[in-house]
Amino acid sequence: MVTINVLVYGVNFLATAAAVFFLGCFGRKTLMVVFVLAQAVVLVGLGVFQGFVSGGDSLAIICCLLFITFFEFSSGPITWLYMAEICNDRAASAGTVANQIVNLMMSILPPLISDANKEHGIPIFFIVLGAITGLSTFYIIGYMKETKGKSPAEIEEMFQADNGIKK
Repeated sequence: MVTINVLVYGVNFLATAAAVFFLGCFGRKTLMVVFVLAQAVVLVGLGVFQGFVSGGDSLAIICCLLFITFFEFSSGPITWLYMAEICNDRAASAGTVANQIVNLMMSILPPLISDANKEHGIPIFFIVLGAITGLSTFYIIGYMKETKGKSPAEIEEMFQADNGIKK
């Protein structure tokens, strides 16, 4: 168990350090589309390997580590960075509350699902979560705007133009 924890924290640390490089080189929207889609794939893989493949424990661990890596390249830092770039204080507060409510739900649901279906509850949970994550890429593609390299004034003007607001 200690080895797995060290591995998880090590991967998390290295992925976070690498994410700084990625954020400097690529746009936020590009990183979100690519790595959120990758998260979806490994979540489905995690569910399949954990619950439906005999001896799939090692593959499930690899999927977990890949998920951590992909999360740190995208959803982890970019959600907060993007929110800081496009939101005023009240909107950022509402976004933070929404984020924490989802985090709370993600900590409450797995034990309830596991109790309801001992054999396949958690693997199915990961597969459904992967599908939802995959669908979120359509939202990112359709609504997220690229803010890399733009000043706060340019970002504000970009969003105002979409709403038909003139200065």
